[in-house]
Amino acid sequence: MNRFYPLEVVNVEFQTDYAKEISFALPNEIKEDFCYHPGQYITLRFNLDGQDVRRSYSLCSSPNEDTLRIAVKRLKGGLVSNHINDTIKVGDMVEVLPPDGRFFADIKPQNYKTYYLFAGGSGITPILSILKSVLLTEKHSYVNMVYANRSQDTIMFQRELKELQAEYSNRFILVHYLSKPIINWLKKDTLVFEKGRMDSQATQAFMDSFPPYAQNVEYYICGPEKMKDSIVKSLKNIDVPDNRIFIESFGGGKGKKVEHVVENSKLKAILQGETVTTQIPKGKTVLRALLKNGNEPPYSCEGGVCSTCKCKVVKGKVAMKKNFALTEKEIKDGYVLSCQSLPLTEEIEVIFE
Repeated sequence: MNRFYPLEVVNVEFQTDYAKEISFALPNEIKEDFCYHPGQYITLRFNLDGQDVRRSYSLCSSPNEDTLRIAVKRLKGGLVSNHINDTIKVGDMVEVLPPDGRFFADIKPQNYKTYYLFAGGSGITPILSILKSVLLTEKHSYVNMVYANRSQDTIMFQRELKELQAEYSNRFILVHYLSKPIINWLKKDTLVFEKGRMDSQATQAFMDSFPPYAQNVEYYICGPEKMKDSIVKSLKNIDVPDNRIFIESFGGGKGKKVEHVVENSKLKAILQGETVTTQIPKGKTVLRALLKNGNEPPYSCEGGVCSTCKCKVVKGKVAMKKNFALTEKEIKDGYVLSCQSLPLTEEIEVIFE
């Protein structure tokens, strides 16, 4: 459980001025541990200023490739994203947790499907993994894809996408949407794009322009929250079933304000078969209380996205600041994200299964 492996960085490449692609070698003896579905993520661990910090990044590589690839966009004030963009180089060793995640495509050679892929900004990373895997593995499937960005210079993987368009032109359609394109009258731009944001109207226009070939259709979405909401709304308007829509979130933004939080609530946790007890300090989550107590609960992103820290509340009550991972049924069954859970009662008891 929660075992990190040291992986060597074998290539670095800037995809834009603010996004760096990292490739990791994968030794034969651990390849089985790093098997993954396209769309899943890996978690990196660093010791920065004496602090253990972890971040999860979607794989942009395909399981067909020999290396693991991620791309990290620099975020203002982002501790890890800035460290990666500023310092990571070829030859560095990075601690990596094997792939995980609920957002993925079930790729099979015999599939005959139409995939609609919607990516916005750095949300291209898991979408690119799915795209390549479909084109390489499912010879009879088709892909209609939208990639939304601010301008030409913020588009990641431009070269790779062009190569895929050229090689699979009979099965792959890509439309770029740019909200603020750069217009240079002295230099002809070879990129063909639609101007505007990927909203509900644009989604409907795209669907009308590129109807499905195969009637077995799936929809994958990763990008800013407003874009995702608009796309989902459009899909619901044409009666696309929920089980055909797959959404990935990178989190971000402020969580909801939790009121009536109990200070120094007593915490009892069943962790790896052992019972531990501690208190939850003021303003701290269940996860942070356990870490402060010297325990090693499973966790990755601490952003309410990955569900690695999921546990079940069997006594007491908590409230989550964010939740981009758990379903309504899981919440109803008592599951919470420990990284987002604040105590609302004097005593809390949880089980990490």
